[in-house]
Amino acid sequence: MSNHPFVPLRHRAVRLLWGSAMVSDIGTWVQLIVVGSLVAAHTGSAVQTGLVALATFMPQGIASPVGGLLADRYDRRKVFATFLMLQALVTCVLAVALGAGVRSPGVLTVLILLASAAGATGQPSYAAMLPDLVPPEELMAMVSLGVYSWNSGRVIGPLLGTLLALAVGPAWTVGFNAITFVVMAFAVLLVRRPFLPHASDGSVLQRLRGGWQSLRSTPGCYHGVVLLVLFNLTVVPFMGLIPIYVRAEYGGGTGAAGMVASAQGIGAIVGGVGITVLATRHLRSLLVGRMVVLLAGSLAVYALAPNMAWVVAASTMLGAASSGLFISASSIVQRDAPHASRGRVMSIMQASMGVAYGCGLMFIGSIGDASNLHLAFLAGSVLILVGFALLTWRSQHWRAAVDGVAVPQQPELCPA
Repeated sequence: MSNHPFVPLRHRAVRLLWGSAMVSDIGTWVQLIVVGSLVAAHTGSAVQTGLVALATFMPQGIASPVGGLLADRYDRRKVFATFLMLQALVTCVLAVALGAGVRSPGVLTVLILLASAAGATGQPSYAAMLPDLVPPEELMAMVSLGVYSWNSGRVIGPLLGTLLALAVGPAWTVGFNAITFVVMAFAVLLVRRPFLPHASDGSVLQRLRGGWQSLRSTPGCYHGVVLLVLFNLTVVPFMGLIPIYVRAEYGGGTGAAGMVASAQGIGAIVGGVGITVLATRHLRSLLVGRMVVLLAGSLAVYALAPNMAWVVAASTMLGAASSGLFISASSIVQRDAPHASRGRVMSIMQASMGVAYGCGLMFIGSIGDASNLHLAFLAGSVLILVGFALLTWRSQHWRAAVDGVAVPQQPELCPA
């Protein structure tokens, strides 16, 4: 494996997709921070603010399995481009609604939900394309590029969103996000090669079951998904709650929320580069364990931060640790997923993350509304340590599975 974090960019197709993905990710964060801040100001509720972020990611739980079936049946490039255009269309409707003065959290959440469902349906096709774009030794670096793109959007998007909202208003700001989806769809179509899966037979239910069986019988995929579910249940909710946390606990507005989100993005880029280099020198299981401890500590600091300076610093550390764990776990799944069922395996991974994030967001947000978000985030920091301890205690083969060493087909669990 090359230890250069940008080595996949030597491929033209990677440059096309990564460049357009960065534009699209900036647009997504522009929308998320602007609409989230509007709802936070309108309602003052952690749960209702969290619903905006939830609507952005929760459709993965329903739409991703459908996308996985399509990814393992049709040309993955065309499937992805089609749903990008559908996502652009629904986002245009959201922009028009904002321009008409709509501020109801329910209406905004439904529109974001529909746009995100389109995106989640196309995402398994994109994820399934990645291992075909680069040699196996560059796969982790390829996954890391996605983290750099997403978190560059996290850095630039909130700042750009704040400026656009002040200059042209929220409607045109969301309209910018719609344009970014069109840009990415055009870039995907410029990759002039097919990404055809092996034909899969059977009914829809049989093919869904086949994807689950592939994941469950592949130890690396199984353990990688479990790690990602734990991560999304306990830590990731803090991202969607940044606007209300900053407003409720520190008296900040859109600009302060953007600063915290941008700090996390900067940390994530640094963490992504670091984990890609460290993976060439250390076992993946060792890195995963250290990332979990760092995540728990960083979230505790974030929860107990006495002022905004500490919030920003803790957000940077959370970004670094989050990207390290996500890159490690997701690249394990992509590394081991069988080619014929890769789209379905990736869709199950994404669906699991979406459902876990939604449950975690509502759980953490409810604690915040019932008491305060300091206590809510502190609970998350404890729960990720407890969950990881249970995983490593019960699974006999987690280290071998994560490190890519041959293990028995079915992950065996010790008696509780």
